[in-house]
Amino acid sequence: MLFRGFFKELPKDLFDSAFIDGCTYSSFYFRITLPLSLPIIATVSVIALINSWNNYLLPLIMINEENLYPWPLGIMVFRGEYMTDWPKILAYVSLTLLPAVGIFLAAQKYIISGLTSGSIKE
Repeated sequence: MLFRGFFKELPKDLFDSAFIDGCTYSSFYFRITLPLSLPIIATVSVIALINSWNNYLLPLIMINEENLYPWPLGIMVFRGEYMTDWPKILAYVSLTLLPAVGIFLAAQKYIISGLTSGSIKE
């Protein structure tokens, strides 16, 4: 849905002028469309990464051994029936957030430019 909305907002004149200049479909994709779509690719990549990294229910259903649990599911091992080891849980939550925050900071320039690209009407 995000890709469709982004590509729908691209001006049709851009496509027409490229084809009039003799641009083929493949060169049009690699020289015009792909560089223009870097903000939406970064945005979708960050969203997909965070969704897959924080996945809880599917590994809970599919994996039966505790040593194979991913990080978000492994955190719940420290929660017992009568006691919860809060220091370990909070330490693992902090470590779990680091990759998602790192990827967001690396792609922040593209995400911000993608968010602000449609805000100004020319």
